[in-house]
Amino acid sequence: MIMRKFYILLFLLTFIAGPLMATHQRAGEITFRYISGTTYEVTIVTYSYAPSEADRYELQINWGDKTKTVLARINGPVNQRGHTGEIVGKDIKKNLYTGIHTFPGPNTYKISLEDPNRNYGILNIPNSVDVPLYIETELVINPYIGPNSSPLLLLPPIDQGCVNQPFIHNPGAYDPDGDSLSFKLVTCKGAGGVNIPGYTYPGTSEGSSFTINPITGEIRWDKPLNQGEYNIAFQIEEWRNGLLIGYITRDMQITIVTCNNNAPVIEPIPDTCVEAGTTLQFKVVATDVDQDMIKLTAAGAPFQIANPAVFTATDSVANNTGLFTWNTTCNHVRKNPYQLYFKAIDNATPVNLFDLKSMNIKVVGPAPRNLVAIPSGNSISLSWNKNSCSNVSGYGIYRRNGLDGYLPGHCETGVPPSTGYQLISTLTKPDTTFTDSELSRGIEYCYLVVALYPDGAESYASNEACAQLKKGVPVITNVSVQKTGVTDGEIYLAWSKPSEIDPVQAPGPFKYLIYRSEDISGSAFKLIDSLASIN
Repeated sequence: MIMRKFYILLFLLTFIAGPLMATHQRAGEITFRYISGTTYEVTIVTYSYAPSEADRYELQINWGDKTKTVLARINGPVNQRGHTGEIVGKDIKKNLYTGIHTFPGPNTYKISLEDPNRNYGILNIPNSVDVPLYIETELVINPYIGPNSSPLLLLPPIDQGCVNQPFIHNPGAYDPDGDSLSFKLVTCKGAGGVNIPGYTYPGTSEGSSFTINPITGEIRWDKPLNQGEYNIAFQIEEWRNGLLIGYITRDMQITIVTCNNNAPVIEPIPDTCVEAGTTLQFKVVATDVDQDMIKLTAAGAPFQIANPAVFTATDSVANNTGLFTWNTTCNHVRKNPYQLYFKAIDNATPVNLFDLKSMNIKVVGPAPRNLVAIPSGNSISLSWNKNSCSNVSGYGIYRRNGLDGYLPGHCETGVPPSTGYQLISTLTKPDTTFTDSELSRGIEYCYLVVALYPDGAESYASNEACAQLKKGVPVITNVSVQKTGVTDGEIYLAWSKPSEIDPVQAPGPFKYLIYRSEDISGSAFKLIDSLASIN
């Protein structure tokens, strides 16, 4: 009888310990980078419970084209089994897996990963210890939209929060192609990519607010009431010319604890613009009412490109000030703004609290310089200086009747409709001249010119230039029927004398020639009279 109890007890311990050792996945996402043709490099990023024995030296990826591949981990120290991952926080390990895959052709592919299992005790996932982590990314291969790489998430999903204090997170999404991004919450998925039964968003049972900003990607939980671990998922959708061209999904874990601490505060940072070729510089200030030491960092697109921005701040001081500096170039000009993120994190215990602020920077192309309008005959010739940016693809020509006095604002590109200007022509080559013809005399015509860029970005508008056609030809002012008859009808004709004859183009002598056409279309004019002078 004693032996029988011993074996039953041993069996139960083994049964319970197995799932616990397999619980490790905290967060993850899948990104991709275009290489050529239909070939892409895909990266899986996971964050796992570091002490878990269920460590993954390899993960299997489903390419979405009915094929799968086992990818090896590539980061961290190396032992006899391979790379061991990178410790990035208390009990948190970051794992990277990459692979190159050639897809069979244009199509929409859902790239996915399913791996058992999530942490034990996640409050908003019933029986989380038995629920796999499932993440997916949609890749659209379409020759009409061109090559595409997915957004990159620059801020890791390892944020923690305190009971009764707002929790915020931002993935720090950056799109290397300059595509527009939008954000939305989705349900966490489990086995087979199916929504987890019984899943609820954090705060649902507490009546608190849990939202995501669809434009900035900022996630805000206004007031967590219960400590513990929660999982959320959200999609970053990618848009080009108004068309949805794919998405990536981040599934991440939020840890809420009880603490007696206040988060640091970053002073508001307004969105701004900068003209390409000039330097943008501003300060970022973070303070902490508890006088905890603050580490101030920055992330975002300006740090990921050629001629990157620089951010400098003193490590771990109570009230921290950082300096952002960006020497911009013409290659930084693009239609969509660059998003920037600043994070201030304290050194308090048991959890480091933080503040996160985001802002947008738009790099604007310089305005065409020295626009001049010169009348000549029946047309007006425009000319301006060659643009200092060699990546200009063309110019937009705008016209209105009369001077408006428009001066572009700091972040005002192109020509707003409120000015009364209308686009009359688009030059597809970066010429610096344009001739406007078929104009009327007696009207002052004013012009603005805007430089255009390949992605649709517009520069600041040029200076206004105005001109009137010279009165170098007679202008008919009156045609009246004086008498009707079959053979004795009379018409009175009057015109104004030309007063601005260019002696170089027309040296004289001058006289009037009067022509008449008897057909309704005016296509058969005949000389009917002439006058000896123009007086």
